[in-house]
Amino acid sequence: MIEESIIQSNFIGRDGFRWWIGQVAPEKAQEDQLNQTAAAWGNRVKVRIMGYHPQNTVELKDEDLPWAQVLLSPQAGSGKANRAKSLRLSPGDSVLGFFLDGDDAQLPVIIGIFGNTAYSPSDEYKGPFTPFTGYTSKIKNDNTYILKNEVGDQSGKKAQKSPRAVSPELAKKIEEATGIAERAVSTAIGQTVVFGSSSGSATISKVKAEVESLVSKIPFSTATQKMGMLSEKVDKISGLASGLVGNMVNSTYKGLAPKLNSGLDKLYTSVYGKVLAATKSRSIAKRAGTAAQTAMVPGIGAIHNFLGCAVKNIVGGLGNAIKGLLQGMMDNVKNFVSCIGDQFVGGLMNQIIGGITKALGPLLGGVSKILGGFSLGGFLRSKAEGLLSIAKIGKCDKPQKNLEEKTNEWIIGKGPKSILGISVDKILDAANTADKMTQSLVGFGQDLSIAGGSLGVFDFLNPSVSVPGFKSPLGECYGGPPLSCAGVKVNIFGSKGKGASAKAILGSIVGEGASATGSLLGIDLTSGGSGYNTPPFIEITDECGQGYGGIARAVIDYDESSPTYQQVTDIYIVSEGENYPIKGPQVTDQLAVDHVIVVNPGQDYDRNDTISDGDGNPYTIYVDDDGRILNVLPPDSAVANVNGIKDLPELTINTKNGYGAILKPQLKPRPPFQGEVKQVIDCVSWDK
Repeated sequence: MIEESIIQSNFIGRDGFRWWIGQVAPEKAQEDQLNQTAAAWGNRVKVRIMGYHPQNTVELKDEDLPWAQVLLSPQAGSGKANRAKSLRLSPGDSVLGFFLDGDDAQLPVIIGIFGNTAYSPSDEYKGPFTPFTGYTSKIKNDNTYILKNEVGDQSGKKAQKSPRAVSPELAKKIEEATGIAERAVSTAIGQTVVFGSSSGSATISKVKAEVESLVSKIPFSTATQKMGMLSEKVDKISGLASGLVGNMVNSTYKGLAPKLNSGLDKLYTSVYGKVLAATKSRSIAKRAGTAAQTAMVPGIGAIHNFLGCAVKNIVGGLGNAIKGLLQGMMDNVKNFVSCIGDQFVGGLMNQIIGGITKALGPLLGGVSKILGGFSLGGFLRSKAEGLLSIAKIGKCDKPQKNLEEKTNEWIIGKGPKSILGISVDKILDAANTADKMTQSLVGFGQDLSIAGGSLGVFDFLNPSVSVPGFKSPLGECYGGPPLSCAGVKVNIFGSKGKGASAKAILGSIVGEGASATGSLLGIDLTSGGSGYNTPPFIEITDECGQGYGGIARAVIDYDESSPTYQQVTDIYIVSEGENYPIKGPQVTDQLAVDHVIVVNPGQDYDRNDTISDGDGNPYTIYVDDDGRILNVLPPDSAVANVNGIKDLPELTINTKNGYGAILKPQLKPRPPFQGEVKQVIDCVSWDK
């Protein structure tokens, strides 16, 4: 019996399962643990267990309560490989658990938590097992409730709104415009992510993305936040630029090698010829030529051996230059545009070229005899391909399989970003022009300017760059607020195709005049293009970047026998979004469903099933023998007086057994109502 008892008490599941209900202790008893300070350990909280612990703090202080380990969900992760989610337990929470050690009751484990109601306690902690707020020194009471919906059971004034899937910057803009508090669901939304690519321009894209991110956050950041962001971006861009440095140095060596080899050959020939003419001895001439070449070997070796150090030294000096460029960007640029990003990269190039010239210039003097007037600065400033073959940085830049995508950039919360190909020639032209402008200001030669690490006079370093009408020798790179926010663009890109174009149809209009905004109700396809072997990406943009949430998908024709083969045949709305600026008058009640796209036919539908929209308009359904929806026809608005559409309709399938179908209505301008068509039979007879 004793042996049996020992076995049972040490075998979870065979002995008596002792479960309990308890209350998480107040903050004072476990401050470090709740606030996850350096003294915190593991996923645990102090808990007072009903029936086991006294209902007062005299017999048992809160500080002396046992630690209860929290049993985590598999979806939360354990913390290994940095895969974990933070606990969401608050003081005063009612929890359910069991004792790992059975009747000994010394090892409590929490397995669940009882949810709160809309009638949350408003009092602070008074004593054990009495409800209290659960707020801590880190989590303050903002006098809001978390209810079932945004209005809840009360007036809605105290209801806590669900966070929006927008960037923090846009959330602040919405709050300023509406006066209603808004918050973003994530600080990452709106940020551009550049994926690894087989293209050497990936690093340049990443640098530009970091600069764009910084510029977008500046208007909504405090002075302290700006300093933190500046430091963060300096570190990130410095890391990215190290790849550019290594590649430029390698490009330098590759350019020097043939020059040095050719110079050695010419040196041998020249010395051999002169000595042979003077001595008439081939052996003496040969030894003299060889000796002249040998004299150059130490200088060539010094160049080769110094390359590694040159990379290290140049990278080490980039931080201050990048900080200076970014500081100018933060002070002067109000709106990021692509040419600003190109100029920033050009500034990096000038710094790198200056560093290479400064480091290798003295070494080249030792072999100048065989270089024949070779200009290191001129060489570097003429080698755009040196940037195109950028060395891959890390695992993420391994060459990827070409899927005919035309973008390697993704905006978190929005989708793929349409980008133009990186023009390295344009970047170098900007760098060279800015460098020459600097020379004219300081009055010294190009090589000296390069060696001094001239950054150049770039537009984003000029406070006037944000003034409308700004021009410079570098072009019209205006970096101020958009002059007009009206109009929404539909960018179609990706796949092998070209030529597809479309216009956005906006509705659900809020406001009037210049401040009017709307949602995406449809896409009017104006040209199907050609050559699309996969559906292209659809990007919805506006000049001010104030619209958000609009998502659309393209449909192409895969039928080789069709006259529209490999053309875009439709674009349907996945999400309407909101806050898109309106251009010109919008009459949303003049829209009607033109046709319905069957994205997924589903299964088990019946020919007797019916479809209708929110206004009760009937639709005709066509179902095949396998129960799949083949087509859906909307009512003809020219002959049926259907209700005008102001919002994107939702189609309801009235069915007993069918499931899985996805139907997307396509809107077009509503044709004039012709009236109901009636059949009239006119019988012709002879008049007697």
